[in-house]
Amino acid sequence: MQRFLVKTWLVAGMLVASSTLLPGVSSASKSTSRGATVALKTPAALAVSSKGVLYVVDASRDQIVRRLSSGRFQVVAGDGRRGFSGDGHLAIDAEISINQRSGLAVAVNGTVYFADEGNGRVREILPNGDIETVAGGGSETPGTISIPALRARFGALDQLNGLAMSPGGELYIGANGVYRLVSGVLHWVVGTDATGLNKGFKGYGSSPVFQKDFDPAYTLVFDGKGDLLVGGGNTWSLYERTVGGAFRFIQEDRAQGGYYAAMAAAPDGNVVLAGGALGLAWFHPSGVITAIPASELSTLLPPPSHFTVGESVAVAPNGAVYLDADANNGFTNVSAIVQVTSAGHAVLVWKS
Repeated sequence: MQRFLVKTWLVAGMLVASSTLLPGVSSASKSTSRGATVALKTPAALAVSSKGVLYVVDASRDQIVRRLSSGRFQVVAGDGRRGFSGDGHLAIDAEISINQRSGLAVAVNGTVYFADEGNGRVREILPNGDIETVAGGGSETPGTISIPALRARFGALDQLNGLAMSPGGELYIGANGVYRLVSGVLHWVVGTDATGLNKGFKGYGSSPVFQKDFDPAYTLVFDGKGDLLVGGGNTWSLYERTVGGAFRFIQEDRAQGGYYAAMAAAPDGNVVLAGGALGLAWFHPSGVITAIPASELSTLLPPPSHFTVGESVAVAPNGAVYLDADANNGFTNVSAIVQVTSAGHAVLVWKS
């Protein structure tokens, strides 16, 4: 009989006990090195579960970790060796190959999805602690024709990045275009050569761009209306695909001071944007972008500490926003994770 572990989590300021078997912790685990707590090194992608648990891609270690209520970080995938192995077995014993832009998403049932970019695959960490490939590893370049996900070949390094869960619980994958994963099949959504904006296109922004696609789609998120926002392309611009299928350009980073490397959905239906001169801001479903005041960010870390340009952003169920950056990105001289509460107060969660 499978043994379930009782864990205590800090959710919206309250300690909550859960008897659910959590990703990365298995009843079959006997070695103390499995699911061990580690010192975080290089935080990259962030995601928060429906229970308020923060997950982090640690790119330097080739590991996925989660933050415990004690403040320590526990490994949920990756044995620390760069490579590929482990499907069908414990995720904490698997070899993975991730980098700073490897996407991360958590389903409502606790399944954690990540872009194992170096291996050209999207993999899942199941609630029982096992790891599986759900897309990639094949020989067919995905396009507008639906194909079995395991036959897909995601191409050049840096192509497989953005991951997002739709309001209906489906996984969306950002690569040379955006694809929807349903019952093991990849379905084209937007991007590749089938998407083009003519030179006279007028969207929300005053400086529309013309590009055949946004390869790669670095970051994906859904707003409260169910519209899909896509950040990517050579100009790091922001696009929107509405529920009705319309595709429109919203803003270009070079023209408006954005840099849409980081986006996350908030419980109220808004989307948090982070990056560039734009700083930390809300994107409202109406198309309006407004700044999020967080003046304490500049005092938490030694200068230069431009934490308004987080490499990744995630929003908890209680509205708290998490930002991260590392010492190698030129924006700050330390690696750190910061939380901005719904009231706008900044709290240092972790720093190197």
